[in-house]
Amino acid sequence: MPVIEKVAWDFGSAEDLAYRFPKLSLKYGSQVIVRENQWGIFFRDGKAYDVFGPGRHTITSNNVPLLTGVLKALRIIGDIFECEVVFVSNSQFRGNFGGKAYSAPSGPIQYQAELGFYGYLLYKVEDPKLFVVEFFGNRGASTSNDVENYIRGFLNERVIDEFAHYDIFNLVKNVDETTDKLALVIKDEAARIGLKVIDTVFEGIKIPEEARRFASGMGQQAMTMQYMKETTAELPEGGGGAAAAGVGAGVGIAMGTAMAKGMQASQTTASPQKLVICQSCETPNPFGTKFCGNCGAKLTPAPKVKCPKCGAEMPTTMKFCGKCGSQLKPKEIECPKCKSKNPESNKFCGSCGAKLQ
Repeated sequence: MPVIEKVAWDFGSAEDLAYRFPKLSLKYGSQVIVRENQWGIFFRDGKAYDVFGPGRHTITSNNVPLLTGVLKALRIIGDIFECEVVFVSNSQFRGNFGGKAYSAPSGPIQYQAELGFYGYLLYKVEDPKLFVVEFFGNRGASTSNDVENYIRGFLNERVIDEFAHYDIFNLVKNVDETTDKLALVIKDEAARIGLKVIDTVFEGIKIPEEARRFASGMGQQAMTMQYMKETTAELPEGGGGAAAAGVGAGVGIAMGTAMAKGMQASQTTASPQKLVICQSCETPNPFGTKFCGNCGAKLTPAPKVKCPKCGAEMPTTMKFCGKCGSQLKPKEIECPKCKSKNPESNKFCGSCGAKLQ
């Protein structure tokens, strides 16, 4: 292998982040020329050693002490040695990112929303030795394109991982705050591979309309009711004997308990909202609504009757008091004199005073 007298990365474009000269035979006295916006790093056996800043450098044992120490430890004696030189740009770069992610399980039905995101990152290499070890040593990159592809994947992976920590309620209400937190995580993670993040910009976060509805108290309750109906519909009707009935009951109890707890938790964090339950399809509707938004049935409150025993008001459709169990509509008897209707317990007509019994 011929001995190289001069090494320079003078053909790189403004879009190139790094370039690797593999398996070079250099000698003490060879020159390494580093441009103003570059670093030159000596690299051997997966490790980065001495770093040269901008300028024309003649290699001596004094200005590559780390590499020289390694060569001596390997008993490589003489003026000629083999190594690699990696040039790294210290200019600012832009990296685009985008994809789809899922929110954390939310609410009593553990709803996960599929989110779209896209944006860009402004970054530069801050620690050239760490950068070279991470990419050209640990990750096997060989070109600038390899490095840029990894950074793009790194960005998407971090965003997807972080979105999975936030439920849909926080994402809908605090999307700007959430992306700011994501930017800090990306910045910290990038520093571990030698990069400095100058700015992280989320140009768009796509939250489905279904997720926005779910994030509201009304929407969550409506979707929970719908989920319960669909789950109930999937259970076999009268099939499977006692064992199936037991499983169905167990599922129903567990689901009811989990949903009750979830609804209580949501109610403690959100302001209470008055609801009217549709008597036809049981869908909750905002207080004051005249017709059900699901089935169109009239939501006017049913007329009520007062319990003759405890005084509790109950719908006229009920036959017995839900509070004390008394009969709400006692049998009536007709007065033989004036034909007025009187409660069965009356001994005299309330209209004319005639004896009833």
